[in-house]
Amino acid sequence: MAHILVVEDEPNLCQLLVSNLTFEGYSVESAGDGIPALASHHARRADLIVLDLMLPKMDGYQVIQELRETRDPVPVLMLTARGSESDRVRGLSLGADDYMVKPFSVLEFIARVKAILRR
Repeated sequence: MAHILVVEDEPNLCQLLVSNLTFEGYSVESAGDGIPALASHHARRADLIVLDLMLPKMDGYQVIQELRETRDPVPVLMLTARGSESDRVRGLSLGADDYMVKPFSVLEFIARVKAILRR
């Protein structure tokens, strides 16, 4: 069973993601900011990180930059309201494996999670 770390600061959306991923059979942990997310990942390595960009103290760009600077190969799916071309390009250039813009389809989100975990 794959372990997924959801990093999302909006409680209702976080609960929606956790519930749907748990329903699909994944082990899921969540964090509301980048700092506890990295600590959580170091304590129990995730097989996939679902990462929001706009977080209170350490944003998603900083989180993925930290992961990639330490050569952590964990797959990252960015899930964010920031949908401009420059945001998408920056996220993918920093090492995200996929990028989804809110609002989003939960069915498509689950399909993308499954696709990433198959690789």
